[in-house]
Amino acid sequence: MARSVDEIKQQLENLWMQNTVLRSLYGWELDHNGNPPQFLSLYSNASLENIILYIVSYCAYVIEVLFDEVKSEIETEITNQVPGSLQWYVKKLKEFRYNYTINDLGEYNNNNISEVELQNALVVKHAVALEDTVTGSLVLKVAGDNNGERVPLPPIQQTALEDYIMRIKYAGVRTQLINQEGNTFNCTVDIWYDPLLLPSDVITNCRAVIDNYIKNLPFNGEYSNMALTDKLQAVEGVKVVELTESSYIDNGEEKSIVAKVRPYAGYFNVGDIKINTYEYEH
Repeated sequence: MARSVDEIKQQLENLWMQNTVLRSLYGWELDHNGNPPQFLSLYSNASLENIILYIVSYCAYVIEVLFDEVKSEIETEITNQVPGSLQWYVKKLKEFRYNYTINDLGEYNNNNISEVELQNALVVKHAVALEDTVTGSLVLKVAGDNNGERVPLPPIQQTALEDYIMRIKYAGVRTQLINQEGNTFNCTVDIWYDPLLLPSDVITNCRAVIDNYIKNLPFNGEYSNMALTDKLQAVEGVKVVELTESSYIDNGEEKSIVAKVRPYAGYFNVGDIKINTYEYEH
């Protein structure tokens, strides 16, 4: 992981002050413990020496960031290319093209297809692969996209996707495809707010924060009561937040959320949000 500019500069300052040639050249003295003085006690921020170290530090920082990005890209590419890995299955799911055939190697012919046609055919916009240690099966969660909203694939596309999975999966691997409406998220929250503000504005802003948090969770990402409370606490005028109830509906059954949960469908839809407001007494 790349060091910060300040971390790099601090290390360069220490090396500078420990250099015997520079100590002889500049004439600084060691203390009674044999330690050199601090760099900034001898050189001002506007000094040539400080500016040189800052430039070198920033260049080193840029190089380390670039190395991190290259390393991350290589590691991701390696992971995606390992046949049979979870990330490989995710990659293959997102490569699925509706109404197109594949060859015996599970690959598509890229000839005679425009970019617009390709994007229309790539109907799986969100995907995750998980191992179910109880059933010993590979769980594949997918969702499409409708104007930025996560939605299940239509039945006809799901049927084609299931056939595609049967062709590309490894022999002996049992798969379970989950393609369904998002689990409905409900909550009740008590808000104590600054009485200088209109309660209607506080409710509107809090509702927007809840909606934004739920809709922008990563696909199959973890929801937590604490994270939602923290976001509500940051709303202007909100003094105290108490999340009195949170739940989600799965297959028609409402389940309470104890601290955290991952949506079975891979994503949530916002359902019944109740916000009770109370004036905060100073």
